[in-house]
Amino acid sequence: MSTEMRSGVEIPADRYRLLVPLSTEVASGSVERRLRTAAAIARERGGGVVVCYLATVARQTPLDGVPSDHPILAEAHETTEEFVESAARADVPAMGRIHLSHDESKSVLDAVETHECEGVVLSIEAGRSQRRRLLGGDTAEKVVARAGCEVFVEKQAVDETPIRRILLAVSGGPHSELAAKTARALAIDSTARVDVVHFLGRDASANERNQGERIIETTERILADIERVETRSESTENVTEAIVARSDEYDVTVLGAPTGGLLEQFVFGMVPDSVNRGSENAVVMAQQDTGSTSVYGRWIAGDPSE
Repeated sequence: MSTEMRSGVEIPADRYRLLVPLSTEVASGSVERRLRTAAAIARERGGGVVVCYLATVARQTPLDGVPSDHPILAEAHETTEEFVESAARADVPAMGRIHLSHDESKSVLDAVETHECEGVVLSIEAGRSQRRRLLGGDTAEKVVARAGCEVFVEKQAVDETPIRRILLAVSGGPHSELAAKTARALAIDSTARVDVVHFLGRDASANERNQGERIIETTERILADIERVETRSESTENVTEAIVARSDEYDVTVLGAPTGGLLEQFVFGMVPDSVNRGSENAVVMAQQDTGSTSVYGRWIAGDPSE
């Protein structure tokens, strides 16, 4: 990977940096719409976004042999500048970078490390199953599986609409804390209402129900400064169907990444996959970097990180 351009402002190393990777496949559509979630997260953390265009060329092409007037670089310059300028209008500091590369997913991971990013926002194509994307070597799956930082995977809505209602589905997994913080950032940015639901099986034990109450209490603390919040626990025969049924009533559904093996869960797990394919509205999946601390134990204990 080689860096071909620098633009925007330098975000201090001690501030939160959120990587927004772009490419010829994901750069289309409204810039403001693509940046909305990333800008909300970065702004709430007091940080900025690193807009990184990944200009991928054939493996047989030496990276240092790509001329500066190559069409792919011209497109990269134009798109990167557009995103940086849009971020500035949204009052979010933005660094613009262009990287030439032979491998898109590796470039994302390298960019996270090179620019010392604490998180990365990825977009996925609606309407394709996680299995098809996994077997096709999709960039998002590879990054989710290997990134040593927070990862946010967003499926954008079919139609662009303001965010007025957010559904936050929380569980006892290690990623629910980050999902709650993500919903909080989106709510602060849009003054939206947040409905928090913890789904339980109909045959849930007393211990599982008590655990559910602690999860709801922990989520309420994270959302304490949000004006309009409602929380509830509900019993259901099928969590996937319950979330899908609810998601169409909301502008955004926020989920924590399920735990499990790569092949068994297709990286994101069956619940987010089914929600992504079943809902026409936006879906954001949040995955916490669990490498250094026991996020699961802290979340269940009702002691979220600061």
